[in-house]
Amino acid sequence: MQVPPTVRWIGQGVFAFTVLILTIYLAIFAVNSMHRRNAESLLRDVRTLKVGESKTEDVQRIMFRYGGGPTQGHSSFCDSADAAYGTSVGSRTLNRVGQAVPILRHLGLRPWTLGVMVLSEQGRVCFVSYQLFMNDSVGKWTWSFRSWALPAGKMETPNREHPGYSVRTQDLRDLRILWSEVTTQATEEERLHAFTFDLSCVTRVGGCKQRCEVAPFAWQDLYRESQKMQWALPTEETSDSRCAIH
Repeated sequence: MQVPPTVRWIGQGVFAFTVLILTIYLAIFAVNSMHRRNAESLLRDVRTLKVGESKTEDVQRIMFRYGGGPTQGHSSFCDSADAAYGTSVGSRTLNRVGQAVPILRHLGLRPWTLGVMVLSEQGRVCFVSYQLFMNDSVGKWTWSFRSWALPAGKMETPNREHPGYSVRTQDLRDLRILWSEVTTQATEEERLHAFTFDLSCVTRVGGCKQRCEVAPFAWQDLYRESQKMQWALPTEETSDSRCAIH
């Protein structure tokens, strides 16, 4: 039985479109994977920086390795800073493609970018900021993960039980923020919790579904704090099996 020309053209068009989307996705996946590896490597290096101990030379070596350098920066946590360094990871082109082609967003390609800023005072690190921005899976929120290392006594919301570590969440319009702060009083475990990110879902089909996947330790600490203080986290997070605390 001969296939009508119209049906054949439609079939060829659908096939060509599918191949095009698949080719674009694979190319984007490769580039996204490269940026993910850079972000993970940068995180490992940032973890080595300690407020009051690490030298400006240590910062410069890390920043230059990732294409960063001197920048304009200020923080109320480090009023006397005399040098600032910054770098970023992510692709503006990929982010624009993800926003322009909705089907790719459903496959897991969603805009994300990472920024690091370090301030120093008299040759020593006095502030470290590692910030990750990412769109959620339904397009309602932009997630902001902010991990800061501060001098002692500079924490915005001190915790009596953990004087060197604090985690909190805040919603500002369409921005949902997960804040982790550590000071020089923090334990090594608390520093690890604040500066641990799992970026594997960035390159996974379907992408990152919940904040607990991206910052697992900080989110778990946040959940425990919410239970103790009797305030609620978003239901879509606490009811998701990905966020289950064992």
